[in-house]
Amino acid sequence: MDERQLEAIEIAADWADRYGELDEAERRELAQWLSERPEHARAFARIRQVLSDTALLEAADTVLPRDRLAADLPRSRSAPRTHFLRPHEDGPLRLGRRQALAAGLSALVAVPLGGYVLTRGETASAPHPLRFASDVGQRRHVVLPDGSNMLLDAASSVAVHFTSERRGIALERGAARFDVRHDAARPFEVRTPGAAMTALGTSFSVDRLSDAAELRVFSGRVAMAARGQAPLVVPGRQWALFDGRGIDKGSFDPAAHADWQDDWLDAESMRLGFAIERLGRYSAAPIRLGEPALASRTFSGRFRLDQPEQSLALIGALFGLQPRKRADGIYLVAV
Repeated sequence: MDERQLEAIEIAADWADRYGELDEAERRELAQWLSERPEHARAFARIRQVLSDTALLEAADTVLPRDRLAADLPRSRSAPRTHFLRPHEDGPLRLGRRQALAAGLSALVAVPLGGYVLTRGETASAPHPLRFASDVGQRRHVVLPDGSNMLLDAASSVAVHFTSERRGIALERGAARFDVRHDAARPFEVRTPGAAMTALGTSFSVDRLSDAAELRVFSGRVAMAARGQAPLVVPGRQWALFDGRGIDKGSFDPAAHADWQDDWLDAESMRLGFAIERLGRYSAAPIRLGEPALASRTFSGRFRLDQPEQSLALIGALFGLQPRKRADGIYLVAV
């Protein structure tokens, strides 16, 4: 491992350990640093992987003998932001977590540890990807390891698998918008159970529903591969919805209809079942249909997501339905 890689690991260790405390200016600084060189993003992703796993943290939070310290501690031309050595009068030097990560990861990246092989291009085989989630009623902004921006809708979660060859996102629940940093050498792909969306330099959102996946492209183009369907490329200002049987397509105005990103449920011939799922991300009480057969009925209109019960009542009125509170949630039922 050369000096530039060691320097990247040392700086990445500091960024990764402070990630949850960064303000907006620091996040922009991190995004700039990640975009400067490919090894920056790789080092950051590796250390985030270590931080997400307690077994690897225990291996990094260690006591290094003084004769090992000189060989293991990265030496960078520019001093790191903070020093974490804690000297002991007699005996070895004990390293704090960030400096232990920086000093010890040079060994960890080449040595299998507890089923992990953190060598270049092999992080995808790790069983514990980075995971991000948002709470009910709360959206969350995340700067991804490659400098791309992700906005999670309320009650949503993703698993992030980034390697030196590809950038993979598994949308586990809910919805997310991605403003993707261009990297021709590493495709950026978002997967749901029935479809995969690959960015071709773009800004787009993906919504995972119980039996469907919706893609909205705000700019650029996105390739969509859905199970049992011919692949297609969706350009900016277009949407595509795969429901397991086929793909519906249409257009929208990103400036006027940013959908959940602006606290609105924009329904254009939307299925009632999909609307219930989306409103449910903003409701403390689960929202359900009294009759599952009603899920396929469609409607149009704009409704506030941050006022889920009021919106539910307005939508229900279109079908002669009313919300009723029960012990296990709110049900939309016939009057």
